[in-house]
Amino acid sequence: MGLLWADRFLLPSGARRRFLIAFWLWYAVAAVWFVGMMNTWEAIWPVSLCLVWWLVLFFREPLQRFTAWLRLPLFLKFLLLGLFFNDVVMENLAVSFKGDLHPNLFLNCFLWLGPYAGVLVGWWLLARFYSFSPWLVFLLYGIKGVIIEQDFLVAKLLLSKQFLAVAVFIPIVAVVYGASVAPVFVALEKELPRPPRRLGLLGPVLAIGVPALLFYGFAFAWFKLVALIFGLKIGA
Repeated sequence: MGLLWADRFLLPSGARRRFLIAFWLWYAVAAVWFVGMMNTWEAIWPVSLCLVWWLVLFFREPLQRFTAWLRLPLFLKFLLLGLFFNDVVMENLAVSFKGDLHPNLFLNCFLWLGPYAGVLVGWWLLARFYSFSPWLVFLLYGIKGVIIEQDFLVAKLLLSKQFLAVAVFIPIVAVVYGASVAPVFVALEKELPRPPRRLGLLGPVLAIGVPALLFYGFAFAWFKLVALIFGLKIGA
């Protein structure tokens, strides 16, 4: 029964599975603390991304059948599905439906198209060289989020010795980021190539760095473009 449960949710075996169980226990405690600390129902929405991820895993077979039915080039499917989970699902839940680039939610999503497309292009390129499991994408992109979110907030909190805030912040942010990209690797698990190259030490470094660099690169170009063509400016 344990093996069936693990297979259903694509969980690895052995020590890696125990690590994931420990992480989710940490997350559960942090989520309760976070909601209680914020003392507002708005705090529920970032935490709800946990549910999104587990629903994707639970319904992965219908999701994979749907993606197989879509008669589109694989890159286009990867980009469209990725933008749906990044720009529509994650973005709105993470900010509790309060646009962070623009108060209009539609325009806010439009402004985020460029940065999130950069992230997805980065992962698409990485998937040409390395075979990433959905859980590995979830964890690696979660680490990237913890590093950069709120202008390196974790580093600032550590320097100011706010260790409780760090303990709450890390699992919440990791899940927000992981749930934004990993679902596309679940949906297209049977369609994406499986390069034989070993991940080694370089693979995780690239998986954290490449999407981050392309996020900022695409963001810079996209924001310039929409300001030039549509007159849209960040925060306007």
